[in-house]
Amino acid sequence: MDPVIIAAVVAAACALVVLASGIRVIAEYQRGVVLRLGRRGPLLEPGLRIILPFGIDRLIRVDLRSSLLEVPTQEVITHDGVPVQVSASVHLQVLNPILAVTRVIDYRRSTSRLVQAALREVVGHTGLRGLLVEPETVRDALGRFVDARTEPWGIRITEIDVREVELPAAMQRAMEQQAEILGRHQTQRMEADAEMATARRLAGAAEILAGQPYAVQLRLIQALTEMSSEKTTVVVLPLPADLVQPFVDLQGHGHRGRAADAGGSAGPTERSEHSPDRPR
Repeated sequence: MDPVIIAAVVAAACALVVLASGIRVIAEYQRGVVLRLGRRGPLLEPGLRIILPFGIDRLIRVDLRSSLLEVPTQEVITHDGVPVQVSASVHLQVLNPILAVTRVIDYRRSTSRLVQAALREVVGHTGLRGLLVEPETVRDALGRFVDARTEPWGIRITEIDVREVELPAAMQRAMEQQAEILGRHQTQRMEADAEMATARRLAGAAEILAGQPYAVQLRLIQALTEMSSEKTTVVVLPLPADLVQPFVDLQGHGHRGRAADAGGSAGPTERSEHSPDRPR
């Protein structure tokens, strides 16, 4: 075989190997940052791309999707001196891949450390009540603190969530007792208001019944009708007061008459026993 042909085949094979070693595939959600001999090279778009082999070009893929970053729990003392443990999560997105590669070593780790510092800074200037009652204010303050420092890195913080605020056990028990006492007082107030409203309605009903003498009897007949529809064995029938009162009065007159008779019979005997004319 001709040596020229052999050399051509070998050269073509070497060229294919070199070309194949420089082929890269960039996904749709990625961008490729090329460092050529240590200097910033072109930014590769998604698709099939070729870089220079043998270490001339170094390709760094940067994910442009929004990702969740968990921040470790931080023990912070609030502005009013209460120690709390706060944990947070961060949603971040790379806007400028070149800055994310050339301005910071590891943008995810650096962002995590930055959020930890932001938690200590913001929570340290916030009272416990504001931390528990106004979480939106805390999130806004954290977002402003972090955005101002990640913007030069080409990073955008889309959302910061304060996931959990853990209080000391003694304070939790005190807050539970306070909440229980407040709930009990509120229940008592509601019951008192209900009883007051019921008393007002009963007083109004009593005034209406007082002006209608036969209304009580009609209500009694209605109650008996309702009771007769059920399987009851004992029926307690209340008597109207105006029907019972004459018998009570008669009984009172009888007791007073007997007492008067007993007093009259005892009077002469007592005088006879103490009479000064009794023979000695």
